[in-house]
Amino acid sequence: MNSFAFSTSMPPSVNSMFATDFKTKRRFISKDYAAWRKAEALSVGQSWRRSGSPKFENHLSLTVHLGLNYRSDIDGRLKALCDLLAHAIPDFPDDRYIDHITVERTPGIDGARVLIMQGYPPREAP
Repeated sequence: MNSFAFSTSMPPSVNSMFATDFKTKRRFISKDYAAWRKAEALSVGQSWRRSGSPKFENHLSLTVHLGLNYRSDIDGRLKALCDLLAHAIPDFPDDRYIDHITVERTPGIDGARVLIMQGYPPREAP
C-alpha cells in the first residue's frame, strides 16, 4: 500500500481562494491562493520525489491535521489541500477519487500535516 506524508503552511480558506471581477462576473484564482499553491507545490513535489515518488491510483484516503484555533472552520481548508495534490504530484488522480478524509484540529502545530494512503475501498453507508 503506497503512502506519502507531507507538511504545508496553513492552506487558505475556500472563501479566499477565488475572487470575482464584478464587471464581467467571472471568478478567478486569487493572488494569495496562487502564490500559496505555487510555493507549496514546489515543496510537496520535492518531498514526494525524496520519498521515492510513490504512485497513486483511485481509492485514496487522506488524514489531515490542521493547526487551527476555534475561529476558523476546518473543512474550509480541504479544497486547497486536495487541489494542491494534483499540482504537486505528477499523475495524481483527481480528488474525486478520494474515498475517505479525516480532518482533525490540532492546536500547537504550524500549518497542515497530510497523510495520503492508497487502498481505501468504498463501504456501504450504515
